[in-house]
Amino acid sequence: MLSFLVFGDGCAAVLVSADEEGIALDSFNAVMVPDTADLITWRIGGIGFDMVLSGKVPGTLSRALDEQNLKTILAGANKESIDLWAVHPGGRSILDAVEDAVGLAPDALAASRHVLDNYGNMSSATVLFVLAEMMERAQNGGPTGVGCAMAFGPGLTAETMLFHL
Repeated sequence: MLSFLVFGDGCAAVLVSADEEGIALDSFNAVMVPDTADLITWRIGGIGFDMVLSGKVPGTLSRALDEQNLKTILAGANKESIDLWAVHPGGRSILDAVEDAVGLAPDALAASRHVLDNYGNMSSATVLFVLAEMMERAQNGGPTGVGCAMAFGPGLTAETMLFHL
């Protein structure tokens, strides 16, 4: 029952094309955090999905976003070369953990915090709402440049994408 209260309702779609418009996808990377398979789980139960969401996730993510994993996620670049951070807003504690671990400025996750405040955590669709928010801000004179998107899920995994807008 709790998992139904935690997640908002939303859906998103992505159109990938060769047009030079929107977000350009540069690279993808997945980082699996060892010994964390029990922190986020989804299983099909008798009345739908049974979910386990451990309170240890934020702290574990914070420790996992160490220098070595960040180097992998950023394809060898340093964090100062990233202008935009599209982090899955799984909750305020998730955003705070990423901000602290990576050493981001307080406004670096503004789009992620805006989506969390206005829509909540919509599971997989949420990071796409963050990217849409960034595109809208860019169209209105907001920031553009090189970006890093991160979403977190079972396993504990961080699915990441480098992009530019």
